[in-house]
Amino acid sequence: MEANKFTQQKIEETLNSIDGINRAGMPVFFYIRLQARLHNSMPAAQPFWLLVTKPAVSLVTLSLLVVLNIASINYFIKSNKQRVSTESNNISDFAQEYNLTGEASLYNDKKIK
Repeated sequence: MEANKFTQQKIEETLNSIDGINRAGMPVFFYIRLQARLHNSMPAAQPFWLLVTKPAVSLVTLSLLVVLNIASINYFIKSNKQRVSTESNNISDFAQEYNLTGEASLYNDKKIK
């Protein structure tokens, strides 16, 4: 029974300690000072031209342009080779179709006897 009284007494002490609690007050102009501090700690937005003038951004952009130029040059060289080979195949197909040979000439090179 004594343990029960002791437990009850501790519960009452704990509940009574809550009675002295008051609402916390803020200092005058706390919110305005907080806003000013937050505003000063945030970095200002940089204009676009400041970002472009940084060496890292310039190097990345330059390297990207070089890679794109090399890729486009390779693409055009390959497509040109394919087009030339296709045209030569078309000409040879045409010559075979009409029984044309490369020996034709406007002059008669054969000697007359």
